[in-house]
Amino acid sequence: MPFPLTGHTAAVLKEFSSHFGRQLGAAILERAQEEAGLRETPGTPAVLLQQDPVAGGEVMLEGTLLQYLDGKWRKRHLQVTRSFTVESRDSKEVFGGGWECHTDFILTGCQICTTVQQHRHLVEDACRHISVRPRGKMPFWDCPTEFPIFIQHQYSAPLCLCVESREAQRLWAQLLQRAVQHQSTVLQRKNSFESRVFLEAEFSFRQERGTYEPGVLGMGSEEEVLCSLVMEEILPYLQHQIFPRLILRKGTLTWIKLLAEVYCQVCDQVKAELKDMMNELSQQRPLLEKLVRSDLHQLTALQDCIAHRITEGVCAEMSLCLSRTVIPLLDRTVHEVATPVCDGFAAAWQLFLETCDDVTAKGCSGQSLHEILSPLDRLGPGTARASRYLAMLELSAGGRAWLQASWGIHRDFFRLFVYQAQSTLLQLMDRAVAMFRRLPSVQIQFCTDPSQLSSALHRVRDQVLEQLDQDLRSIRAQLVLDCVLQLSLPVLIQKLQWLRPEHYQPRGHPEYAPFLHPNIIHHRVLRASLTREIRAVIRDSLPQDCVSLSPEVHLPSSEPPGGRLQNCTQLPD
Repeated sequence: MPFPLTGHTAAVLKEFSSHFGRQLGAAILERAQEEAGLRETPGTPAVLLQQDPVAGGEVMLEGTLLQYLDGKWRKRHLQVTRSFTVESRDSKEVFGGGWECHTDFILTGCQICTTVQQHRHLVEDACRHISVRPRGKMPFWDCPTEFPIFIQHQYSAPLCLCVESREAQRLWAQLLQRAVQHQSTVLQRKNSFESRVFLEAEFSFRQERGTYEPGVLGMGSEEEVLCSLVMEEILPYLQHQIFPRLILRKGTLTWIKLLAEVYCQVCDQVKAELKDMMNELSQQRPLLEKLVRSDLHQLTALQDCIAHRITEGVCAEMSLCLSRTVIPLLDRTVHEVATPVCDGFAAAWQLFLETCDDVTAKGCSGQSLHEILSPLDRLGPGTARASRYLAMLELSAGGRAWLQASWGIHRDFFRLFVYQAQSTLLQLMDRAVAMFRRLPSVQIQFCTDPSQLSSALHRVRDQVLEQLDQDLRSIRAQLVLDCVLQLSLPVLIQKLQWLRPEHYQPRGHPEYAPFLHPNIIHHRVLRASLTREIRAVIRDSLPQDCVSLSPEVHLPSSEPPGGRLQNCTQLPD
C-alpha cells in the first residue's frame, strides 16, 4: 500500500499523547484544588461515580447459530456473558471440549438490524463514495433461514447471523443490542479520573484538527477511540485515492474488505503503542502531583489571574455569541433532549413500583424469601421489561432532525447519548434491585409470622423507592445538562475560535506550564458560562417528580431492534 499507514498512525498517537499530557496536568491541579477546598466539586451525582456493577462470566444466553465466515454459513456456538462479552466458537470444538479457542465480537458503535433491506440501507450508506453500485446482492444476504441478524461495524466487516425462529431472533437481537450499548460506553461507565482526562484529550485533539462535532468517536475503550481517530483521518484518502486505484473490481465487497484490513492493521499498531504511551504518561504523573502539592496556592492564584484576564478579554464577544447563537436554541434543545429522558425514567420508575407491589403482595403467602423476591428477576439486564423502558430513551425522529439542523452535529452523536442514558438508567435499576434484595435479609430475622414479614417488606419498599426516586431525579437532570452542553459547547468554541488565548500564557513560571494552558482555561471559562445558562433552562423545564413529559406515554411492547429503538441506533436518516 503506497499510503504510509504505519507512520501516519504513529504521528496521530504522538500528537494525541501531547494533548493527553496537557489535559492530565490541568486535571491534576483541578483535583488537588477540590481536595483542598479551593474549588467546588463538579455537580455530578455520587451514583455516577460508582464503578460499573456489571461483571463476571456468568452466561446470560447461549446457543448454536449460523454465522457467515470465510464465504460460507457455518455453525457457531455463541455465548453472551453477564459482562456482555460475546464469544463465538466452532460448534464442533465446543462439544469436543474446545472452550479456550474462541473469538470475541467487537460490538462498539455497531448497528443491529434484522432484515436484509435494513442492512442494505446501512451498507449503501457506508459506501456512498462508490459511484458504480454492483448489481445483485451481497453473498451474506443469501440467508439460510428467514431470521437473520446483521451487525454492522463502522470499519470491520459485517457480522451476519441466522437463527431458527422469530422468538430466537428477537431474544438474540435484544441482548446483542444491550452488548453494543455496554461495550460502547466503557469510558463513560468508568467515569474515572483517567477516563475523563482521556475524553477531554480526544475532544481537544479533534478540535485542533478543525472537527467540532460532539460525541462521534468517544465510544469504546481507549484503544478503540484512538483507532477511530486514525481511521477518521485516513478514510477520505482510502475512499478517493487508494480505492479508485485498485485493479480489482471496485465494488462494495472490495471496499468492505479493504476497510476491514486497514482497520485491523491500525488496531494492531495502536494496541502495541498505546501501552508504551500510557506508561510514559504514568511516570510523569507522580512528578506533576508532587509539584502541585507543594505549590498549590501559587498555581491557583496564577490560574485565577489567567481566567480573569481571559474572561475580561472575551466577555463582550462571548455574551454576544451566547445571546445570538446559543440561548435562542436552548429551550427547544432542552425539551427535545429531556422528553425521552423523562419518559424513559418515568417508565422505569413505574415498572419498579409495580414490581415492588408484586413483592409485597407475596409477603403473607408463606413462601420463602427467595420466592417472594422472584418478581425482581424480571427487571434484570436483557429482560423484556428492561428493553421497554430503555426503548423510550430514544429521541424522536423530528427532534433528532431539528437538533442536527440547529447544531450541525453528526447523527452518531444520538447513539452515544442514548447508550449513556441506557447504561446509567440500568445501573440505577440494578442498584435498587440489589438494595431490595439486601435489606429484607437484615430485617426479617426479627419476624416471627407472615404479617411481620409483610410489614418489613413494606418498610423496605418505602426505603428503596425513596432512594431510587432521589437518584432518578438527580441523574435525569445531569444527563440532560451533559447532553445539551455537548451539543452547544463545540458551537460556542467554534464561533469564538478567532479569539486566541495563547498570549495569556504565564511568563516567568516555566515549571507551571504543564498545569496552566490558556486554551484549556479558555474552554473552561466558556463551559462555566454556558453551564449557567443551561441550568437556568433546565430548572424551568424539568418536572419535580419522576414523571413523563409527553402528554400520554404507554410502555412500548418488547421488540427486537427494528422497532422504536432502531430510530437512530439502527438505520441512517
